[in-house]
Amino acid sequence: MRNYFQVLKLIKETLEADNLVNTVTQGDIADVDLDKKNIYPLTHIQTGAATLGLQTISFSITVFAMDIRDKRNQTVEEKFVGNDNEIDNMNTMLAILNRLYKAIVKLDNDVAISENPTCEPFYESRMNLLDGWAMTFDIEIPNTEIAVC
Repeated sequence: MRNYFQVLKLIKETLEADNLVNTVTQGDIADVDLDKKNIYPLTHIQTGAATLGLQTISFSITVFAMDIRDKRNQTVEEKFVGNDNEIDNMNTMLAILNRLYKAIVKLDNDVAISENPTCEPFYESRMNLLDGWAMTFDIEIPNTEIAVC
């Protein structure tokens, strides 16, 4: 059975093809940190529940897109924009997730996203100045590798 590997590989390769993504990781989101080996913007794949059906397997996936917030030392008079790149980060990270969703939907294979994804913002996550979005969706693939007798 290779279904889990196939889903991770599909998402990873799609994210790596995005020119704005520098690093793709997977696993527990708590393991993502400001390690100097991580080059931002970073995307992170986290798997939730898997639902086994006779015809399909559905995986709940959350993909995080995040970048480091850069604080400017200069005083900014514009209160809406502030003295950092928060708005730019949020716009760019949402665009990465939108492209991922559209790329998977347009694929001509047996993989399908069953509902429209939900994106939730996060700001200065865990005090490490990472801003971005978390997109959650269910992805279905055929359950054809193990026959039911």
